[in-house]
Amino acid sequence: MGNIAIHYTASCANCGLQKICFANGLHDTDLSQLDELVNRKPSLTKGEYLFKAGEKFTSLFAVRAGAIKLFSYDHNNIEVIHGFYLPGDIVGMDSIAYQDYQFYAVALDVTTVCEIPYDQLSSLATQVPNLYVQIFNLMSQEIVGTRMYTSLLTQKTAEQRLAYFIWSMSLKYQSRGYLHTRFRLNILHRDVASYLNLTPETVSRILAKLNNLNVLSWKKKEISILDEARLKEFAGEDGTICTE
Repeated sequence: MGNIAIHYTASCANCGLQKICFANGLHDTDLSQLDELVNRKPSLTKGEYLFKAGEKFTSLFAVRAGAIKLFSYDHNNIEVIHGFYLPGDIVGMDSIAYQDYQFYAVALDVTTVCEIPYDQLSSLATQVPNLYVQIFNLMSQEIVGTRMYTSLLTQKTAEQRLAYFIWSMSLKYQSRGYLHTRFRLNILHRDVASYLNLTPETVSRILAKLNNLNVLSWKKKEISILDEARLKEFAGEDGTICTE
């Protein structure tokens, strides 16, 4: 585990992410039963794997702090990034239909997660209708997120992709009650470029342009959004972004 092994003991009832996790909509008694399932693991250090592709699927993981990158390798052994998970996000939903985890999940920062054994969660869901509904809601959000990502790559310009990505991260932090105009995002620019199917040079050029126009800055893992309205315009959006 490395030198950092931070433990936390916050219950589901006291968690600030309750409304966007499995606990959403549960009564106190049901919440207590869910809390008994949760394994609050020691913190992952940067670069440590939460799970690897091919390992037996046993649990889902709710990110409590930090960030997780989900990726695989193509036939040329080149990394293919499938997503970034922030506090409140659930990692592992895509492996429910399989016996093994389908991708690699690695910590991008010091990261804490709640581990929820899937078999026990499924069993409890048969007794708690609200939990059953919430599981399906989270699955639906995962599907919508995948479809929006496909649309992002096929229908938006390079500039729009990057602006959309930053704006969506901002809204995700906002929906979780965090400061959304200035936040830490420990994701390498080259990883963002790979995720958005751009070159690192293109990402650097666009960030420089947005910085020169006083729209935002992204330096040393800190994003500062200076003009939300213009960032939304650059993203090519007139509606809302799914932030769950």
